[in-house]
Amino acid sequence: MMSDLSSRQYVIVHGYRATPEAHWFPWLKAQLEQTGAKVHVPALPSSQAPDPQIWAETLNTVLPHLTPQTVLIGHSLGCITLLRHLLSRPVGETLGGYVLISGFDQPLEALPHLNGFTDCPLDYDALRRLSAFRASVFSDNDLVVAPQCSRSLAASLQTTTLEVPGGGHFLGREGFEQFPALLDLLQQV
Repeated sequence: MMSDLSSRQYVIVHGYRATPEAHWFPWLKAQLEQTGAKVHVPALPSSQAPDPQIWAETLNTVLPHLTPQTVLIGHSLGCITLLRHLLSRPVGETLGGYVLISGFDQPLEALPHLNGFTDCPLDYDALRRLSAFRASVFSDNDLVVAPQCSRSLAASLQTTTLEVPGGGHFLGREGFEQFPALLDLLQQV
């Protein structure tokens, strides 16, 4: 296990149409809490019809400061949401790390109503400077976020990558009620 997990603070940022109780989020929360870490999975408002400004405000309320003990985990739309949050923080704040699961930073053809989240480019240099630990997890058969979108974001951020064969979009209905590979990855932070 990681060193001194009891001082860690994890925030899991869910995606479109999700809740804190969906997919692998409750399992990961329980696993991390068993180590003594603090874990928060905020409910982002109106996940069926998300608004980037409201999601940004909510995340700012939940996580007003970053510390070297903070580790952020985003899933799908939660990835771009957490990356924008990181860019909104004052210069000098850093965090322990971030992990992007099925991340994207470009419009998704099948979900044009989410384009408001991707309409401004990210400052990849600034995002790389915020943490030495940056990881991307994606699968080779994701039908929601094309694998090349996640690979492109990973390359721009120069993250460690973990490609999970047959992982789909890492949804509960695809068998992802638990996510041991992600827990293993987090032990490297």
